[in-house]
Amino acid sequence: MRNIGHMTIEVKKMDVHELIKGAPKQVLPYLDIRTYPKGSGILQPDEQNSSLFLLLEGTAEVYIYTLNGMFISLYRYEKDGCFGEVELFCENRTTLGVSAVDPCKVVRVPRRGVEIWMREDHRFSEFLLRQMALKIAENSDHYIRSASMDLKGRVLHCLYRHKQLGSLGVLTKEQLMNEVCTPLRSLNRILAQCRDEGLVKYEAHRFYILDEERFAAALAE
Repeated sequence: MRNIGHMTIEVKKMDVHELIKGAPKQVLPYLDIRTYPKGSGILQPDEQNSSLFLLLEGTAEVYIYTLNGMFISLYRYEKDGCFGEVELFCENRTTLGVSAVDPCKVVRVPRRGVEIWMREDHRFSEFLLRQMALKIAENSDHYIRSASMDLKGRVLHCLYRHKQLGSLGVLTKEQLMNEVCTPLRSLNRILAQCRDEGLVKYEAHRFYILDEERFAAALAE
């Protein structure tokens, strides 16, 4: 169950293993099972991609590098998720980097296999539609929330998102500036306010949440 704006949307999880077990026999020759060790690249930024990736095990992270070489984590896929579908249906779309946060097992399905699978198995088509709808809903939710927040709210929610992604420990101040679209002076003012309120501190080039309950209460305001 997810809250999007003022609406509650039920998200039905579909088991990728079950989809593969029930795949039409015409699809089976196209299924390419691959494993990736922790930290390895699954897709490289700007790599030409015409395949769908189904995540059987592990966690995969979508990322970009800014013009000055800064790494920014955008999204994380968990087991039973998929990625690569955007490039299949939007051929001019630039591929984003995807790396294995922990050991990953994926099934790579080239375009022709996806086309046959969608034609022969309505459950697979439903799976793809649900995945794309969920991503659209999550992105819309993020932009709507960000547009209605003041700078302090954007900073807190950005820190919370990195905490959920497991990337708070490597988040830099420069990266946070870019993600909340503010100059360093304004960011330092907000961080000083958050420190005084016992919410967050920035020390030795790392961000720390000082009080989980107080931080959660500030997020809910």
